[in-house]
Amino acid sequence: MADALPTLPKPKLPSPRIAIIGAGPAGLTLARLLTISSQRYDVTVYESDTNPSSRGQGGTLDLHTSTGLAAIKKCHIWDSFQTHARYSGSELNFADKNATELIHLRGSEKRDRPEIDRHRLREILLASIPAGDVRWGHRLKEVTEDGRLRFEGRDEEQEEEGPFDLIVGADGGWSKVRNRLTSTKPTYSGISGYELDLPSPATRCPVLNNFVGQGAYFSSSDQKLLNAQRMGDGSLKIRSWFLCPDEFEARESLDRDGKEGTLQRIRERYREWAPEILQFLEMADVGTLRCWTVYELPVGGFWEHRKGFTLVGDAASLAAPFSGEGVNKAMRDSLELAEALCEAWEKPGRGEGEEKEDVDMKVSLDEAVKMYEENMFPRAEKLQRLTARNKEAMFAPDAPVGMFGRMIETMKGEEPSLAMRVLGSGVVVKMVNAYFWLRVQVGWVVRRWWRRN
Repeated sequence: MADALPTLPKPKLPSPRIAIIGAGPAGLTLARLLTISSQRYDVTVYESDTNPSSRGQGGTLDLHTSTGLAAIKKCHIWDSFQTHARYSGSELNFADKNATELIHLRGSEKRDRPEIDRHRLREILLASIPAGDVRWGHRLKEVTEDGRLRFEGRDEEQEEEGPFDLIVGADGGWSKVRNRLTSTKPTYSGISGYELDLPSPATRCPVLNNFVGQGAYFSSSDQKLLNAQRMGDGSLKIRSWFLCPDEFEARESLDRDGKEGTLQRIRERYREWAPEILQFLEMADVGTLRCWTVYELPVGGFWEHRKGFTLVGDAASLAAPFSGEGVNKAMRDSLELAEALCEAWEKPGRGEGEEKEDVDMKVSLDEAVKMYEENMFPRAEKLQRLTARNKEAMFAPDAPVGMFGRMIETMKGEEPSLAMRVLGSGVVVKMVNAYFWLRVQVGWVVRRWWRRN
């Protein structure tokens, strides 16, 4: 009788390979969550920037309790975040073109929307994952059908990487990964703008510094918006937004007239506004001038699920920057995707008695991604509709007077409680509009009298 064959251990499947395209808040949040999970994932982040400081990261972000802050806590980087979080940065001052203060919300430690500079958030997230997991200087050219990545300007032997079990597009509005899922492209929103830096405002222009306080100052009239936002180093980001039917006007003006000429055109656009508001443009550093052309994806857009590919953040649902929800939605996407992927790893195999090593991870991984997408689409649509309504209210002909009434109506639609139904009733909205109309008129009279004297 032959000897019984020895029982050999079941072979373990290799860790699923996941490529994340983009080292912004969404991509790095996902990488961090997968890195610290108890499951086995081989994660690589590919970023077109040559290094973390090769490109400016923009302004400051306010993170919200159930989205951005929830992701921070899940990433176990709360203490590092608290080092740079500015709870007083939630201060908000809203005025019209005559510098008439309409709303002033003071910043407070009790408010749940702390500010943090975008570059600080990136630093914290980068420090939380192994340095070798981020591949800098990889500008994606194409994603192949079989899950491979092709990059621009690489040596022939390094041009292609993969295949990957899952490729996650966290590469913004003009995502290359999205091309694998849908032919939908961003469209121009009808709004363009410019941004400048204003360094050392406390000493150079204390009046403007006081306007902004610790948070942000918004001035809206004539279907235009001028705002200043406090950065962590005390400087200000100055932004001008305006309705512009020509998608390319802002860029062409900068190319044609240069920074000095373009800034003069911006000042001319606001020539009827209060002189103290125009000081934001006068005192800003013209050398930092850059243009913004605002694009967006269709509200309620989606794609048919496709195995091996998905999107998070702006790559999935790009919206205009007028709700404060963009980065929060992006980090929530990454949080929900990571949770789904971790649940997929725990999912039992075909038979109840099978062990994890027998699980076909590509099948359960795919099911997890599909579940994430089905939950994300309606959530993204809700935020896109909110942003679209905010954009319409901010740039309406009757703004800023009618803006607050429209926002109340939006809140009524988002939270159909008895209190909100009363607050959003036609009578209350008319009263709100009348109140702000009166404030604007009084402000105009006071301003005219003050200028004469």
